[in-house]
Amino acid sequence: YAVHQRTLSDVNRTQSNLYDLQNQISSGFKTDRFSGLNGQVEQFVQLEAKIRKTNIYIENNGVALSRLNTTQTTLDKIIELADQMEDLITLRRNPAAKNMNFSLQMDNLRFNVASMLNTNFDGRYIFGGTRTNVPPVIDDPIPDSVSIGTPDDIYYQGSPENPILRTQDNQDIEYGVLANDPGFQKIFAAALLSMKGDANSSDDVLEDAMALMQEGIQDIITAKARVDSDIVAIQNINGRHSDLKLYWQGVSEDIINTDMVAASTSVAVDQAVLQAS
Repeated sequence: YAVHQRTLSDVNRTQSNLYDLQNQISSGFKTDRFSGLNGQVEQFVQLEAKIRKTNIYIENNGVALSRLNTTQTTLDKIIELADQMEDLITLRRNPAAKNMNFSLQMDNLRFNVASMLNTNFDGRYIFGGTRTNVPPVIDDPIPDSVSIGTPDDIYYQGSPENPILRTQDNQDIEYGVLANDPGFQKIFAAALLSMKGDANSSDDVLEDAMALMQEGIQDIITAKARVDSDIVAIQNINGRHSDLKLYWQGVSEDIINTDMVAASTSVAVDQAVLQAS
């Protein structure tokens, strides 16, 4: 009787194992309940939390990279416009180039720079710092400097600080360029000063305007270098996030996913045991 009862118990246990194994093979998961993780519940939950947090970092960093790439492209265009302004001043300093509508051309270029600084990405202005819902530059019309030839940001209506991005645990990056950066202030001031030099036919004033314009261009190139550096840094951080995510997903899958080879082997063994029983 004891042998008979033990045999029935073995049969029931083997049938239960077969059912679980077949369910694992069909679903692809070792279990559909935490109780089936055999003491690995805490590890699995922690891994899933890490993966979710990493996905948030990757997504937020990706948005910041898109904004920075747009900033980078816009700065390239502004540098081109500033170069055209410098060339225009050089041409105006030629005594034979008095009747060239200099002020009209310079004013148009100045307006184009303002339009570039009012570029927005996904409905948010990228040169206004943390104030992204308002165009950072007043361009209708652009206010003149308080003192002609002296850079100021009277035209600026954005915030005084750039956005800060939490790229990973314990690391924040302040990124972006404000439309009141010294380089832009100098370009607007130089443009206005050059128009004054044109009106007075003063080569000395035009020379000062050119020197100020060149300083502004160099400052913008420096600002663009900061943007380039931020892009590289965030890309590297996102690369590490992606590597860690793949690793954590692999460990998580080892815990929850069915090992098809092992499960199929166990099914064959249990079937043999069941038949023998």
